[in-house]
Amino acid sequence: MTKASQVPRSFRRESRLFLWVAVLLVLFLNFATLLFFRESVDWGSRATERRSVEILRRVAAAADPGEGLARAAAEPDVFYAAAYDLDGRRTRTTSRGLEAPMTMPGGNPGPGGALTDWRGNPPHVVSILSTPSGYYALALDPGAGAALRSQARWLTVFVPATGVALVVLAALYLRSLLRPYDRLLAAAGAAPREELAVAAVDERDFLIASFESTIAALSEKERELQRLARAEKERADDLEIAAHTLARNLPTGLLSVDREGRVIELNQAGVEILGLDAPPRGEPFESSLSGVPELSELLQSVLSERSAATRREIRWRRGGEERVLGVTAVPARGADDRFLGVLALFTDVSEVRRLEARVALVRHLADLGNVSAGAAHEFRNAAAAIDGFADLALRYPDRAPDHLKAIRREAQEMSRVTSDFLLFARPEGFPPERVNLAAVADSACEETERAFPGLRVRRGGDFPEISGSSVLLRRAVVNLLRNAVEATPAGRRAEEDAVSLTGETGGGEVMLAVGDRGPGVEKAEREKIFLPFYSTKPEGVGFGLAIVARIAELHGGTVEVGARSGGGSLFTLHVPGEMRSDP
Repeated sequence: MTKASQVPRSFRRESRLFLWVAVLLVLFLNFATLLFFRESVDWGSRATERRSVEILRRVAAAADPGEGLARAAAEPDVFYAAAYDLDGRRTRTTSRGLEAPMTMPGGNPGPGGALTDWRGNPPHVVSILSTPSGYYALALDPGAGAALRSQARWLTVFVPATGVALVVLAALYLRSLLRPYDRLLAAAGAAPREELAVAAVDERDFLIASFESTIAALSEKERELQRLARAEKERADDLEIAAHTLARNLPTGLLSVDREGRVIELNQAGVEILGLDAPPRGEPFESSLSGVPELSELLQSVLSERSAATRREIRWRRGGEERVLGVTAVPARGADDRFLGVLALFTDVSEVRRLEARVALVRHLADLGNVSAGAAHEFRNAAAAIDGFADLALRYPDRAPDHLKAIRREAQEMSRVTSDFLLFARPEGFPPERVNLAAVADSACEETERAFPGLRVRRGGDFPEISGSSVLLRRAVVNLLRNAVEATPAGRRAEEDAVSLTGETGGGEVMLAVGDRGPGVEKAEREKIFLPFYSTKPEGVGFGLAIVARIAELHGGTVEVGARSGGGSLFTLHVPGEMRSDP
């Protein structure tokens, strides 16, 4: 394969030679023209000077000097004619348009000699002739000769400067002219092509042959790309057919909306779930989904914010029956990260939710039965204690106040058990509100610190606003803190991090973690401690953690226990960042 460096570079030599010859020719013509112009101007100037001196000689030869001055001044191009004595003082003058000076203008030309001087403002030629009796001066209008003399002086400077600039520009132009050509030649030499026979050709032929070979190779590549494009199109068609087949047979609804809000595709399952007559292709989704306003609002939110909305549930009524849809909507983007629209998957989970409600009811009734048995046991114990203290008060009237206090304490314990029992017995659900978890945490910590003097709960982390019940969440946190304090030995409660409350957000939920420095909870007991009336404490009733589990369940969350770093237990309450409201 012939390389570009092996090709004779005759074109560049010829280009340089041609350009420099042209530049030299232009410079020669410019300087020759300037020389001829200056010679012409000098010849005209000398002719004007000779005429001026000739007029003065006629004046000096006249018999009457005054008449000679008058004839000289009568010439159309004479400004003035004047006679001066040997001391240079004006003795006689005749002028037209320009007054002769009082003293002789110019120097002494010497005996019998003449002196000529070019002057401006206005342009004129002053000639002085010396005679034995004095001097004669004449001011002559040179006409266009004065302007030509000025132009000749400027051109004498301008033409050489222009020549220098032309040489510099020609050198720069030659470099800029040949640089792309050199790059083109280098690219042609580096381009893959067939073997070229260029032994007797110059670089122009080499370039032409190289590009012809490259064009032939590109044509072959184009045919190959066309073949690949046809194969890719057939593959894309197969994928599109597979995608349509999959969409038609999906048991869940599939809805795609373009960036202008028009429905592109709604599969048959989606049509049946939404109760539509036919797929609303090409129609705005707001009008097509007017019967499901929450779904329309969710799509509009994803379309405007271009952020995904996952595992949402929306409720609507169709034919007088409430339906629940599980929806996930994500923004669709192309390979170049260009926003295309919204893709939504949804399914009818109404039957699942009703089944979950029935299961929850059965579980709640079972828990209620267990709680009822435990409450009856507590009531029986409290009633027996009250009966015993009342009997003692009757037998020993002098100690009646102490027995009445004991009766009151037992009555308060019965009231607390009754309140906890009612929390399990009342129907599920509550009107959700915006809950500031920071305020809930502060209030719960203050109540715990008041109940246990000398204790300081270490708080930290993120406590955002969520949807729920501030009263129930506060009670859950208080129960967890009270449980942590009671589990921590009295000797360690004064430590800085003996009891801690930490908030954390992630994965669409909020986690409130309460740590203690107690002995910890055995793995075998970690599920039992949340059951009603189960307690590992000698004087515990076993309702505190059960209440926490119940409140977590009402909020759609969970509670768990694990080991704390450094010793102790860590109870974590999980609640959704945005809780679904139940009717």
